[in-house]
Amino acid sequence: MEIREVDPADEAALHRWWQAGHEAMAGRPFDLRPTWPTTRAAMTRPHDDFEQTLLAAYDDDSVVGAALLLLPIADNLAMAYADVTVPEPHRRRGVGSALLADVEARARAAGRSYVLVEVLAPLGVVGPGERFAEARGYPIANREGVKVLDLDDHPDWAPLRQKTAERAGGYRIETWGNFTPDGLAPAVCEALNGFISMIPSGDVAIEDITLTPERLRRNETRSDQLGRRRYAAAAIAPDGALAGYSDLFVPAHVVDHADIGITMVLPEHRGHALGLALKLATHESLMAAEPRCRLVTTNNADANAQMNAVNDQLGYRLVEQQLEVQKTLSQ
Repeated sequence: MEIREVDPADEAALHRWWQAGHEAMAGRPFDLRPTWPTTRAAMTRPHDDFEQTLLAAYDDDSVVGAALLLLPIADNLAMAYADVTVPEPHRRRGVGSALLADVEARARAAGRSYVLVEVLAPLGVVGPGERFAEARGYPIANREGVKVLDLDDHPDWAPLRQKTAERAGGYRIETWGNFTPDGLAPAVCEALNGFISMIPSGDVAIEDITLTPERLRRNETRSDQLGRRRYAAAAIAPDGALAGYSDLFVPAHVVDHADIGITMVLPEHRGHALGLALKLATHESLMAAEPRCRLVTTNNADANAQMNAVNDQLGYRLVEQQLEVQKTLSQ
């Protein structure tokens, strides 16, 4: 077996890398792994905020495992994010261990102190990914639930709209698409820069980011050029201040499902059902613009009782668990 870097410009090699990762996710309640067109678009246009490395494990000419290493270069410089996947027929042969060892060596060489990996598991059981992580020194740093909303079969939202209207107290909701309005960009950046500190994240060694309007616009432009569609909303206080923000995305080259990004309400503006109002606004924008979209997914930390309650009201249901496992690297 040999671990090799994958050149995203080599479409055949990239497809084999993607295929290994896709096959490793067989058996999930929903096929939420990025599609091949989505992956091809994203991997061939790297994100300015990360250095990316694609790795494949080869057994002769067969790809038997895949890994992705992302090194933040704008903030969180102690962290390395990784994804390691091995299709079931190739497990218990040291493939995952070899890929993970390569990832750790690269992260260590880049001066990173932590490697963070997301592991999916069925509800109520210890899955193979969790067992693998524990055996290789990756304790669970945070637990999240993966939830889905069926847009063809959800509760009546009319009472929720009434509830948010009654509690609005002079707050209003503004919506937009792929590009944040210039007048709101500085306030949105300031809010997002404090997002990590506001949410339950367990023992994950992640820090707040430093987002500027220029960096925000650069990232939005990349997403737009990839074909990703965003539906965003902001809550505006009676004095004009930004009170909250929420967004969801439809991946590039996808029409049938969307993913929630961020939802936040600043502490001084809580108590007006703004989180619910923001999510209603983004979901209704999505449904109006994307009539073929049938499913929306989100992840919430188990400890985030308030957001879990909002999602429950909208009709989200829990389908699997996601564990954030983290290893501290020795230098």
